[in-house]
Amino acid sequence: MKSAMIHAFTEDPGDIRVVDVPLPEPGDGEVRVRMLLGAVHPADLNYLRGTYYRALERVIWNQARPADAPGVYFDPARRTECPAPPYALGLEGVGIVEKCGPGFMARRLLGKRVVVAGGPPRGTWQEYTVVNARRAFPVPAGIPDEQAALFLANSLSAYAMVHDVLRVRPGSRLLVTAAGSALGKDVVRLGRRNGFRTVCVVRSDANTAELLALGAEAVIDTSRQDLVGEIARLTGGHGLEFAIDCVGGELASSVVRCLGLGGHLLVYGTLSDGPMRIPSRDLMMPVAKVSGFYLGNWVSQQPLLRMLRVLRAVRKLSAEGVFRADVARVYPLEDVAQAVAAAMRPGRTGKVLLSIDSRRPQ
Repeated sequence: MKSAMIHAFTEDPGDIRVVDVPLPEPGDGEVRVRMLLGAVHPADLNYLRGTYYRALERVIWNQARPADAPGVYFDPARRTECPAPPYALGLEGVGIVEKCGPGFMARRLLGKRVVVAGGPPRGTWQEYTVVNARRAFPVPAGIPDEQAALFLANSLSAYAMVHDVLRVRPGSRLLVTAAGSALGKDVVRLGRRNGFRTVCVVRSDANTAELLALGAEAVIDTSRQDLVGEIARLTGGHGLEFAIDCVGGELASSVVRCLGLGGHLLVYGTLSDGPMRIPSRDLMMPVAKVSGFYLGNWVSQQPLLRMLRVLRAVRKLSAEGVFRADVARVYPLEDVAQAVAAAMRPGRTGKVLLSIDSRRPQ
């Protein structure tokens, strides 16, 4: 089968190679999925560049590595290893379960269309992938493949951050950086539905009109406007209750200054690849807090029944059209390097997908 792989961490999408590899077989509790579409997310670039691996080398539970498990792990219990290349790329996609291993959870998915929460070493950018059945979720018939392929990283993250972590209240304000992204637009639509106000931060006016039409209270273009000054004016000097940021660096430091008394900034990305620098009293005076969000570790902390309820809620919102994404272009798997380069392009709007199954209508 064809698989998009890297053999070393790299900054160059041209180093991704589509190669022939053996067809994988599912083990106990696993399913083999014939992939239809794979999503290209910013998080995929972290596996391309080794960002996750280097970040995890710094966390406390990876400082004393036992001789029998010397790798780098996502979790303190050392159940989920962060792989090093060579591996197949791709965190998410949609496909059909064609074979299952032993176990009720696997058997119940046979023949169903599922969204796959994959990731290296057994990524979704290949003709077939094998995943634990708990990481494959049936997709309702009314959701098209293009939206199903983007179901988890965007929609589930947006819902979890707003509803479960921050617990944003009706009538409150939530600031969203990189608001022109698919996730940012999901949050704006969710705000309009659930009655909280969204303040969108962008670095150009390319998405301003659309964000306002979706229901944003305000759009602040940091290329020509002072973020802190605009928030002070908008809130009458009270500041914001909530903020989510996927940029980091200087912008995130400025967002901290926009928090009001008891405000909370949730950090979920590092598009700027620069560190936040926060004077201690910028947190002390407003009694504010900054916390982090990584979807994989958040999911691992949730009881199974709670995750099922969350997934039902996300599916409902997707069916309502609250969670949806604009797709800029679909590339064939053979053009994966061009697809990743397009996804990395600054100012891009719309998601990039990979068409993996040649039998699927284009």
